[in-house]
Amino acid sequence: MNMKKNIPDIIIIRGAPGSGKSQTAKSLSKFFPKGVRLEVDTIRQMVISVDWKNQQEHINMLQVSTGLVNDFLKLGFKPIIIIDTFSGDKIVNFLSTIYQYNKNWSIIICGLFTTDDELKRRLELRSKEEFKDFAICKKLNDDIQKIKHGDEFIIDTTGLLPEQTADIIYTRLNEIVYDRKQQYQESR
Repeated sequence: MNMKKNIPDIIIIRGAPGSGKSQTAKSLSKFFPKGVRLEVDTIRQMVISVDWKNQQEHINMLQVSTGLVNDFLKLGFKPIIIIDTFSGDKIVNFLSTIYQYNKNWSIIICGLFTTDDELKRRLELRSKEEFKDFAICKKLNDDIQKIKHGDEFIIDTTGLLPEQTADIIYTRLNEIVYDRKQQYQESR
């Protein structure tokens, strides 16, 4: 199915460190050459003395990213693929701020998780600069399965390559677009 005319404005990929968010987003971007891949951690790295455990700093960088999303969309880039853990209820305030810019933007949320064994294996493969605290990552990973936001769809990335996860997301996006078209046509 061709999605060119019905590309969502924003695709949010959330999950624990090690769930496959970043690599999946890179693979997903091949479907959207006119989009933007916005990794909140990249914005956080701009802070000279970033504190990865400072939740207020994380919230502040999420706020900064909402302005970037707005600006990119105003410039005609689409979709904006946003990658972050969105731990706790951070996504609620993020979405509230995003909708203040434009309440009509279409937003798709995808949560990624993996098994504990796979999470541990992936964290061990990370560089020493990357976040690797298993206890924290496990809690974030568990939360993806427990706390679902709206129409969010969840994918178990255990045993999947990033390209496979991206293909699943793209297929699901096409299904969502088709379902919304059907609902619109039936309501007329």
